[in-house]
Amino acid sequence: MASYKLNNLALIFASMLVGGIISVGGYAYYSATHGTAEMTPAPEKEARKVLFWYDPMYPNTRFDKPGKSPFMDMDLVAKYADEEAGDASTPGVRIDPVQTQNLGLKTDAVRRGSLNYAQTFPANVSFNEYQFVIVQARSAGFIDKVYPLTVGDKIKKGTPLIELTIPDWVEAQSEYLLLRETGGTATQVEGILERLRLAGMPEEDIRRLTATRKIQTRFTLKAPIDGVITAFDLRTGMNIAKDNVVAKIQGMDPVWVAAAVPESVAWLIKDASQFALTVPAWPNKPFTIRKWSILPSLDATTRTLQLRLLVDNPDEALKPGMNAYLKLNTESEPMLLIPSKALIDTGKEQRVITVDSDGRFVPKRVWVFHESQGVTAIRSGLSEGEKVVSSGLFLIDSEANISGALDRMRAHTPADTSAPATHSH
Repeated sequence: MASYKLNNLALIFASMLVGGIISVGGYAYYSATHGTAEMTPAPEKEARKVLFWYDPMYPNTRFDKPGKSPFMDMDLVAKYADEEAGDASTPGVRIDPVQTQNLGLKTDAVRRGSLNYAQTFPANVSFNEYQFVIVQARSAGFIDKVYPLTVGDKIKKGTPLIELTIPDWVEAQSEYLLLRETGGTATQVEGILERLRLAGMPEEDIRRLTATRKIQTRFTLKAPIDGVITAFDLRTGMNIAKDNVVAKIQGMDPVWVAAAVPESVAWLIKDASQFALTVPAWPNKPFTIRKWSILPSLDATTRTLQLRLLVDNPDEALKPGMNAYLKLNTESEPMLLIPSKALIDTGKEQRVITVDSDGRFVPKRVWVFHESQGVTAIRSGLSEGEKVVSSGLFLIDSEANISGALDRMRAHTPADTSAPATHSH
């Protein structure tokens, strides 16, 4: 019985020993085929290579490590090697879409349309120099009467100014009557009358002489136009020489209105309907502009041209010396237009950032014609339908500087960088 139990114990022990050997072998095999793979860590994803760090506000200054910008209270931005993708000969850059989205990047299409121009210029009212007369006797004599008038008085055509006696006129009348009575030829008679005209005798007095055949000794000089007296200083009893000025009279309807306008807008002026005239003294009163002209001389200091308007003034509401305001509303012929905020002006060149079909931001040099009301007319450098960046522009321009895209753009620009010629307006 004891022998039987010993045999059973030996059999159990042997079984356990064999199982252990098998387990150890299996573990070793498993470890050899699987355990190494599990215990070896997977290689990390390759990190993006940083070329340098920079402050977008000062893109030409580069740093070799991250941190705070010494210029602005902001973190430096990394410039990655993979952002240099693309053909180096192409003047464009790619930018992280997250950055462009955060900056609210916006583009606008280059369109063809008319440039609207509206601006108000200070102006002033002056006499119309086309309506200016000088009254003279044109013969020596003396003044019998001066009518009560003085400088600044408004007078009508035909208003008497002075009465005077001129001996030469009296003598010529006597010769005329003598020829008429003695049978002088028509040529001789007409010659005497023409001499009286040249001597300044009023036509009204000559007609009276031929009608009445009586000598006149006193003559009245009258105003030849409506207007304002600007010179009048004769007195009763004075002698008068043939070259003495009796009066100077300046017309008041129409008047001139003058304004200085920039030479850059002169080509936009086409007709009088583009102007609106207002006067502080008569804020709600409309005025009719009869015609306009641009004087030939240019003020070299202010680069302005003198614009002169002929304005109707039947009620003489416009007084010479008054201040006025001239508003110009006009539009150009169709041309290429972009938002003015899309333009980058460095002082040496003007450029925009365009977006090509591959989503690259490409700087382009442009030549500007004119700007008005937030819209800029482009002379050359762009085509209709191209997209230009109008918001978030500074970051794009900084990236173009950093990546060398601007240098490549200039390399593609023709050697002759002068503005292309345009047709005259």
